[in-house]
Amino acid sequence: MPKKPHPADIADRAKIATATHFNVHVRNGSFEKINREAPTLAKAAEIAAQISAQNGGKPCLIYGITPAKMTVLVPKDMIDAARSGTTPAKRQAEKAKRKAKADAPKGGKRAAILEAAQNGKMPAAPDFSAPTHARFRKKLAEIVAMAKAGDIKGLKAMKINPVSTSPKAMARYRDLCIIALNARAAY
Repeated sequence: MPKKPHPADIADRAKIATATHFNVHVRNGSFEKINREAPTLAKAAEIAAQISAQNGGKPCLIYGITPAKMTVLVPKDMIDAARSGTTPAKRQAEKAKRKAKADAPKGGKRAAILEAAQNGKMPAAPDFSAPTHARFRKKLAEIVAMAKAGDIKGLKAMKINPVSTSPKAMARYRDLCIIALNARAAY
């Protein structure tokens, strides 16, 4: 099981996402240092690789510079992702998309709705206007409110016992909302 990130690391990653530019830095001695500016993290990773190659493989540090001129050290996994052209969020979204496609029925209306959710389109809420759904309307309204608010954690925590058509429809709607919200967050 992966280690849960520290809140400070999460905050740093959020700051890096707002960076206006990046600084590549390496010290070659007591008074000698190299600093190069880059507009993107991918370009900074490229510059760091060049500098490192020219200096006998000595690793460089990359800092993100926020709009408030705050410098934040970029973690190695973000640098590696920038080198490969993907971000952790994109990789996670692609993985979720592949998994959902593998589980999806081939063709038909449900497959089209699933594909739309994988592309970030929120599904329509099920119609619970019939009297048979009356006792489930409140729970459906809670799910709809969480989906509109983008509350992925709340949707995942929502307990639904799919023993009849109403709860099955709610569970299917909730799961599609989670897929759509994750897809939106990744892009």
